[in-house]
Amino acid sequence: MMTEEFDFKLPKGLIDANGELHTQGKMRLLTAKDEMIVQDLSNRDRNLDIVFLLLAQAIAKLGNLQQVTAQQLEQLFLPDFVYFQDLFSQLQPQNVTSSGES
Repeated sequence: MMTEEFDFKLPKGLIDANGELHTQGKMRLLTAKDEMIVQDLSNRDRNLDIVFLLLAQAIAKLGNLQQVTAQQLEQLFLPDFVYFQDLFSQLQPQNVTSSGES
């Protein structure tokens, strides 16, 4: 059986609007539906970066946050952003663009 969710711990942590620190969570593998959601969101709001949209879709849980938004991820400390990029690239299929092309 293939694992679909992977535990992680951020080096610094995300501070939410209430000042609460979130460091531990789960990242999941993306599906074709996730890709379609990201494309739709990026088409609706050109100010959202596709990297943050993809990460938001992949993060199943962060601390007590059940859903993480691209806007929240834009507030990450740089070490956490780099950590997420590395983890994402390890877990998601390689040599696939954001449009699903090899």
